[in-house]
Amino acid sequence: MNRYLKLVFIGLLCLSSCNTFRPQKKFRIAVPKGDYSYTTSSSHLQSFLENGGFNVQIIETDNAIAANQMVVNDEADLTFVMNNSDFIPEKLSGNVGGLRTISLLYERLFFIFSRTRYDSSLSRGYDLQGKKIGIEVLNGETHQNLRRIIDLAHIDRVDVVKKSDNPDYIHFWGTYYGDRATKLIADGWQEISLEPSMVNFLTLNQPTLKPFLLPAIPGFEGSNDINTFSVSTYLVGSSRLGEKAIYHLSQYIIEHRLELMGYDLMYRSVNETIDASSLLFPLHRGTDAYFRKDQPSFLERYADTLAFLVSIAAVLYGLIQGLRNRLRVIKKERIDLYFLDFLDIRSKQASSNEQIVLLEELLNRALLQMTNERLDKNDFDIFSRLIQQEISNIQT
Repeated sequence: MNRYLKLVFIGLLCLSSCNTFRPQKKFRIAVPKGDYSYTTSSSHLQSFLENGGFNVQIIETDNAIAANQMVVNDEADLTFVMNNSDFIPEKLSGNVGGLRTISLLYERLFFIFSRTRYDSSLSRGYDLQGKKIGIEVLNGETHQNLRRIIDLAHIDRVDVVKKSDNPDYIHFWGTYYGDRATKLIADGWQEISLEPSMVNFLTLNQPTLKPFLLPAIPGFEGSNDINTFSVSTYLVGSSRLGEKAIYHLSQYIIEHRLELMGYDLMYRSVNETIDASSLLFPLHRGTDAYFRKDQPSFLERYADTLAFLVSIAAVLYGLIQGLRNRLRVIKKERIDLYFLDFLDIRSKQASSNEQIVLLEELLNRALLQMTNERLDKNDFDIFSRLIQQEISNIQT
């Protein structure tokens, strides 16, 4: 008995500790060190989520590709990705198909600043030819995306270097009127606006990029309209994360987005209207469940139809049971007739041989009826033993 109680206790312990009954509240976020946007947003998320009872650990990585690889390897639970970084899955090993989108966080804008101040927009490829473009993290997401843009535009002899290596231009993906842009302008760098033709060309070749016009800051001398493009940035994680855990995580992020916007206005992009068809990684089932929370369930949608089908099934079951009972009664009545014939043979004043012949004929008729499923097998077995016993008694 004690053994069974132990098994029950262990089973209850397992149930209480699994994700269904106790959804995961502790998450590890892999963050590329040196990437200003990701480092800043991970700090915001850590503070924001811990206010909601979550436990968040920040793990630094070399770049965004390494951060995504950590999630694939189950060394981290969450990380960030720009939706145009379709080269990332190709650079990962392992179960890349297990990466899932959890929440839209913000839009990042393409910014490029020139050391040389001039009035024209960046419209021709040779503006960058033979130049050095400085970025925050080499060999990562920004580097790969910039190299692809340069290749698409057929711009030659461009070196991508660390922004500390005295570049001619500085590039980063930022959010609206951020501190980096303000500091660069204060240091004498000029923010470059792209020609509409260049924006149209790049967004046509990369549909996840969207044209964006950043208006000049009113009253700020030297501020101009900036013609550029943006890309959505998502919080992503592993499909191994439980549905309930991600449901609650998505719910908290979306329902408390005003609190998140208190850290930075860039989080105003957070919403529950994600176009799943355009995502780099599929939507996590927990996020999808939260998005569908107001939709009627299958049972709710088809309650009337299911009720009708259940009623029909109940009627059919009743008819079938009634028919089976009626057939059972008929079979019982038939075996009773054979028993009456048996009693009639026993009462006849006939020789032993004649009685044996009559009994064998009766048994054969009963066997034929049983074979045709007109007699119950159990009743036939009783009747058969009775005939055999009677024949044995006559012969002795």
